[in-house]
Amino acid sequence: MTTARFFLVTPGGAAPAHVVACARAACAAGDCAAIVLTTPDDFSRADVAALQALGLAVLLKDAEPRALHHVKADGLHITTTATLATLRAALKAPHSLGVDCATSRHAAMEAAEAGADYIGFHQQAQVAGEPLLRWWGDIAEVPAVALDPVTAEGLVTLLPQRPDFVTPDASLWDNPETARTLVTALAKALS
Repeated sequence: MTTARFFLVTPGGAAPAHVVACARAACAAGDCAAIVLTTPDDFSRADVAALQALGLAVLLKDAEPRALHHVKADGLHITTTATLATLRAALKAPHSLGVDCATSRHAAMEAAEAGADYIGFHQQAQVAGEPLLRWWGDIAEVPAVALDPVTAEGLVTLLPQRPDFVTPDASLWDNPETARTLVTALAKALS
């Protein structure tokens, strides 16, 4: 079984230099795959390049394709499927397109059919029924991201759902030392 990788989501308004420093510490401590820039207008091409140099795919949240090209990011992370078909047509490989589907199974199916590269779920918001991530893993090949932030203790209930990517707790962005400590604990719990 493949171990889940880390999917970083920046807080809104965080200074780019602070984000890069915390991401650097997180990447040194564990297998971080991607980072979503929640406020992409705050980041320059140099900031994006610094994050890519850490081995991260840089995704812009709810941005226009021209913004992606302007800063040379790797893809878009969108929170609505309304524009998915248009965006998918505008984005060619190797640019990726991920969709935050919250707890909607219908939106997840539509996003996958429209060519999403990954589906994000807010697994803790689900109130009843089969766990979303497990359901998705049983029916689809498109990777699933557990978007609700998690600590090492929270992995106990999350890992049986078999997410492809997990989002570390928001304390990752407090400072580089906290980022290193958190991701080290998560990586240990994943192994």
